[in-house]
Amino acid sequence: MKRLSNVLAIDIGNTRAKFGVFHVDQHNSVEPISIVACVLDQTPSLVNALTAWWQTQNLPAPIHAVIAGSDPETRDQVIGSWPFAECRPAVVASCQQIPLTVDVDAPAKVGIDRLLNVFAASRLLATDRAVIVVDSGTATTVDLMTADRTFRGGSILPGLRLSAYAMHDYTARLPLISVDDEPAELPDVPGRNTEDAMRAGLFIGQLGAVRELVDRLSAAAVQRFAQCEPPEIVVTGGGGRQVVQHLAGATFIDSLALHGLAMLANVSQ
Repeated sequence: MKRLSNVLAIDIGNTRAKFGVFHVDQHNSVEPISIVACVLDQTPSLVNALTAWWQTQNLPAPIHAVIAGSDPETRDQVIGSWPFAECRPAVVASCQQIPLTVDVDAPAKVGIDRLLNVFAASRLLATDRAVIVVDSGTATTVDLMTADRTFRGGSILPGLRLSAYAMHDYTARLPLISVDDEPAELPDVPGRNTEDAMRAGLFIGQLGAVRELVDRLSAAAVQRFAQCEPPEIVVTGGGGRQVVQHLAGATFIDSLALHGLAMLANVSQ
């Protein structure tokens, strides 16, 4: 297997698109060189943003590129205006393209980002233990993969941004709370005004839900799937930096799905 370098990975989510350039070696080890996120509703052209970002990296054109996304229409627009003539992006759109077993009712319907997350987490941790991945994004997902690299499913709940918009859009008087800049510490309780009460509900409520789901998935791993040890916990996503501070023993990895995509660029060679 030949050495790869300058692998460009693109993950297009519901709210943000993330670009990452990685070095990947013959042992399938990935090293992130640069990662950037663009808010979709604030970025008129993802292709222009991608080109401008790449030019700041002072690197030659990518040798390999790989793209995935929960928004197929936007993904295909990027592919249709692809700016690098030297390579065409490989598209990861099916669970069959990721080397793990998917043990759920409808494997083809599982979000590709969830599968990329657990795939990347298991390889980055180089562990024989089960893994729980918490991805705090537009939606927050909490998923379990057992030590035999079988995706067992998980939970999906509204993320911070989605919850904030729901409270604003479906009530008469509640304001829209910005969650893009998360507080360094959890909000104080009780909140003494509407905004502070909403922030407490958003951030502490999200953390409480994630903790409960992690506890229940950890118990299921041992009791239902006969894992010898409790799972390792990995946190990713835009809201993950704060969540990880309050989950004992958890590890934060930025843009986990991008790492998985970079690994697949090597697997496919």
